[in-house]
Amino acid sequence: MNLLTSLCMCLVVIACFSVQVVGQVTGAIKLPKPGIMKPGEYDTTAIDKAELMAKETLGMVETPIDPATYILGPNDILTLFIAPILYKPEIPSNVDIPVSPDGRLVIPGIGAIHVGGISITDAEARVREEVTKILKTNGVSLSLRKMRTFKVFVRGAVRKPGIIPATPADRVSEIIDRAGGLMFDASMRTITITRSVAKEISTSIPVDLHDFYFKGDKSGNPFLNGGDVIFVPAQSSTHVYEVDGEVGKPGMFEFKDGEMLSSALLSAGGYLATAKLDSIEISRFNEDNLTIKTWFVDASDMDPKTMKCKADIPLEAGDRIAVRKKYNWRKPHTVVITGEVMNPGHYAIDPESVDVHQLIVRAGGFTKDAYPPSSLLIRQSDDNNVYDIEYWRLVALPPDALSDREKAFMREKKREIRGMIAVDYASGFSNKNIQLHLEHEDSIHISKKKDFINVFGKVKNPGRIKFNPRYSYQDYIKSAGGYSTRADEDETLVLKQRGEQFLADDDEYELQPGDQILVPEVPESTLTFSQILSMVLTITAQIITVVGVIYTLSQQSK
Repeated sequence: MNLLTSLCMCLVVIACFSVQVVGQVTGAIKLPKPGIMKPGEYDTTAIDKAELMAKETLGMVETPIDPATYILGPNDILTLFIAPILYKPEIPSNVDIPVSPDGRLVIPGIGAIHVGGISITDAEARVREEVTKILKTNGVSLSLRKMRTFKVFVRGAVRKPGIIPATPADRVSEIIDRAGGLMFDASMRTITITRSVAKEISTSIPVDLHDFYFKGDKSGNPFLNGGDVIFVPAQSSTHVYEVDGEVGKPGMFEFKDGEMLSSALLSAGGYLATAKLDSIEISRFNEDNLTIKTWFVDASDMDPKTMKCKADIPLEAGDRIAVRKKYNWRKPHTVVITGEVMNPGHYAIDPESVDVHQLIVRAGGFTKDAYPPSSLLIRQSDDNNVYDIEYWRLVALPPDALSDREKAFMREKKREIRGMIAVDYASGFSNKNIQLHLEHEDSIHISKKKDFINVFGKVKNPGRIKFNPRYSYQDYIKSAGGYSTRADEDETLVLKQRGEQFLADDDEYELQPGDQILVPEVPESTLTFSQILSMVLTITAQIITVVGVIYTLSQQSK
């Protein structure tokens, strides 16, 4: 008993120790949770490439440095040139000098000159003044050899907030890229830079990256100083506007006070050539924040570059802008003709101006193997099943709930060639009296001439029988060996190439090359008494025969 108790206590101690160790190890490797991402918003490969590219561009300049605007700071390296002085060999004529952490430039033989916080032009003047106090020379120049690197702080809705290395040539957008980029819910228009201007005194600089990303405006994407703190707030879900329709980049955009219709369209990539500018629709919430009011703006005189127009209006948060499409503006109309024509393919047409005969003429006419009476014209826009309420009602019902009439309706619907247009093919497509105008996406198939009738089903030798204009359907069945067992002779069908079906005994059709004759099997439910008796006797005889053979074999084995 004591041994069992001791063993249990040991197990408890080991388990507790294991939990503690696991907790310590887990805590040691625990990673911070990433921000909440929308599905599809975070492309890790693209983010990594953008971050790597941002790091590789560290210190690259957009344009030549302007000495009058570049502000010097610690770790800038300057090249000082002094015209050679023969009686002062200890003073170098050409030397690289870094700016010290306290902002001074220490020149051998001259002394320390404070240049931090001033431009290169002002620093050059100050250095020249100090040098000429000791040397009688006007040949003094100062140039920037290498920019300093400093740190800035990035906080808020970025993927990797923290301390980021930067140079005076880096803009806010580059630093945010090095911090992994903006989160999906980050604001681009209310970013701020907190910059120290004196001891315990700082100023706030607004940043608008929206105009930089969507319009290429650099004014809202300033350069940085050492110690700057960039804060990216989250975007308000209601402080947005929407641009939809015929614009380059439709979508939701962050709203900023002073936003105009022109600037909103510019952010959306401008209007397309298909835009209907005389009736741009604006929708805005009423004061109850529930209902909306809608009106139209005539921007026909809108400038394609600036989006400015006489009817330009200020927007409000929540506005929705809809730029409609010009009706039928350059809408392509194409038809296709396949089969037995000289030049099958796609053809561009003017709507309601080209008929069947004209298209066949453009396609080079029929080949010698064409058989127009069996050809088809399919109109994609006339798919009746899309609007057939009865069809979709019956589709939703289980098969056993359908009446005989409804089952017959569904059978015929499934056999139907959707969109087939009835044309008098017997007179041939070459008949100029056929004035059926073609529509977009119409397709015509010219069938190939066939010289056979296909007989299949319950016949002895199903297959193709050479067409004979003097033959009836019964002649073709005789040529196929006649009816086989359980053939339903009264329900024999003639199937036309265009989908029609006729009872073979009807006189409403004419057999043509390529037609098919179907001899169905007698359904089980319609077997006559004599047929059932015949089947029973046949099966019984077969059973007796098998039993007799087995009995005979067993007697012989004895």
